[in-house]
Amino acid sequence: MAMAALSCIRSPLGSDRTTGLNEKSSRSSDRNEEKGGRRLEIVAFSERNPKPCVTPLRSWGSRSAFAIVQAALKPEETGSEPSRVSSRVSYKSPRRVAIRRGKGWVNMPEPGSEQAPPVLSPGATDLMRTLMTQRSPQDVWNALDALPRGIDTWEDVMETVAELRRKRNWQSVILVFEWILQGSMFKPDVGCFNMLMDAYGKNKQWTEAEKTFYLMKKFQCVPTVTSFNVLMAAYSRGGRLDKAEDLFHEMKDTNYTPGLVTYNTYLEVLGKSGSWQQAEDVFQDMQKRGVLPAVNTFTIMINIYGKAYYPDKAEHLFQSMRKALCPPSLYTYTALINAHAREGNCVRAEEIFAELQAMGFKPDVYTYNALLEAYSRGGHPAGAKEVFETMTQAGVRADYVSYNILIDAFGRAGLTTEAQAVYKSMKEAGFKPTMKSHMLLLSSYAKVGRVTDAENFVREIENSGVEPDTFMFNSLLSAYGNSGRMDKMESLYESMEGSAAKPDISTLNTLISVYTQAGYIEKAEEGFNSLESKGLTPDAMSWTSLMGAYAKRKLYRKCVSIYQKMVAAGCIPDRATAKVLLSSCRSPEQVKEVINMIETQR
Repeated sequence: MAMAALSCIRSPLGSDRTTGLNEKSSRSSDRNEEKGGRRLEIVAFSERNPKPCVTPLRSWGSRSAFAIVQAALKPEETGSEPSRVSSRVSYKSPRRVAIRRGKGWVNMPEPGSEQAPPVLSPGATDLMRTLMTQRSPQDVWNALDALPRGIDTWEDVMETVAELRRKRNWQSVILVFEWILQGSMFKPDVGCFNMLMDAYGKNKQWTEAEKTFYLMKKFQCVPTVTSFNVLMAAYSRGGRLDKAEDLFHEMKDTNYTPGLVTYNTYLEVLGKSGSWQQAEDVFQDMQKRGVLPAVNTFTIMINIYGKAYYPDKAEHLFQSMRKALCPPSLYTYTALINAHAREGNCVRAEEIFAELQAMGFKPDVYTYNALLEAYSRGGHPAGAKEVFETMTQAGVRADYVSYNILIDAFGRAGLTTEAQAVYKSMKEAGFKPTMKSHMLLLSSYAKVGRVTDAENFVREIENSGVEPDTFMFNSLLSAYGNSGRMDKMESLYESMEGSAAKPDISTLNTLISVYTQAGYIEKAEEGFNSLESKGLTPDAMSWTSLMGAYAKRKLYRKCVSIYQKMVAAGCIPDRATAKVLLSSCRSPEQVKEVINMIETQR
């Protein structure tokens, strides 16, 4: 069966490809097309938004021959939650393995539940093989130029693009669409530009995505809502959150109506910038404008609340999903576990973990990592180890993040020998330790003052070809300070000022904290006062560490004065700040006063 091409890209003859959908099929959010006796799962790259959550049951229509590209789209691009068919499994003889104080169960799935990859047409298979053997961009374009002109070639090209996207080969996708834009065989349309911008964004080339957006005018292509969406996503991936926010407002100012995909993308931008209150306002505003949130909209907001350390807000929103008849996905459950994990609330994380399995979801590595983090931050390394072992028993392969969390769990508890063993097993499992892996193990040495081990490990890292950076030296500073080696700590700090690894705010915070713990208030004050001259801005840890020096001596009024200066400087106090301020209190009246100050700030 010949497959249809993109609805938003014109045919080889330059005329618009007609892909009209009848009313019934336009309401369908998933379709299946039979090709060669196998199902080829494809998602259309269209302007429509996903259905909002209004009912727990959805009917899925049969697939029309609508489009071939977008098999690899992520939820932020489609606006709908990705399929989790493989996460819901049927169990012929479920085996349950008790873990962690008898809480939580893991069901062992039957093998062979993975979805089969799509089957390419013979022409697309040959084209895919040809493109993969080319050594340079020019070779790729020459190979494409050699293709015969016609509708079959167009469909083969589009099917090949779908496969390249599925394999996340963004550079090859870019080359194909750049060739189309050259106009040698096919006439580009707005869909080509949208696809090219999307590939640039996935390839972290936001500047090229931006150029492509403005290049559309030369081809007399009017940007669509999707054009704005993919460019905003490109800005977000490239870390240009300011440009993403400007684009959102530009879109509204030019009479484009933001849809669900737009709002989801913008919410993710606000989440990355830590603007949880603004995200909350946008979430409410979109509903006032008649844009109902979908499953992944709730998931994004739960993630935002979790990162802002508001698990209660995340819980409230999670419960509101059910009232809106919007069933949570595995992603949603994982986000909620993460929200509690940041607080170290492993009890609630366990309950959610058990609930998602009772709902028929199979935990993946991200879900297990979230639960691992809960035990790590909760100060329960034994529980974290048990989660790790249960994950492998369930057939879920640990990733490097899993190992890093376990290293951190033992490091936080001062169990450096166990942390070192996990670091070693990580390499034995075939994972190359990341810089974070190095830093976590080094931090574990620093925490207990094992100076010799820390120094030897730094040399080992250097010998592997990794240049010591500021974080590495900060860990050594902490090791020296925790072991009472003030002279070596200060000597290392002086050497940092003349090296490529310049002191940063964490460096000064380490010094202030060490001086505070040792009772050297004058030196702590001196370190804090030097921040401005070094071009550094005090953060919550800086203010809290300085406050801690006076809290140890129960100098309540001095601590309150520092707190007030902190707030006046625009620095938001965190839980550690509240804990230190409360520790300075001498009477119930002072405790009440502190609670009122904290609540007012919140």
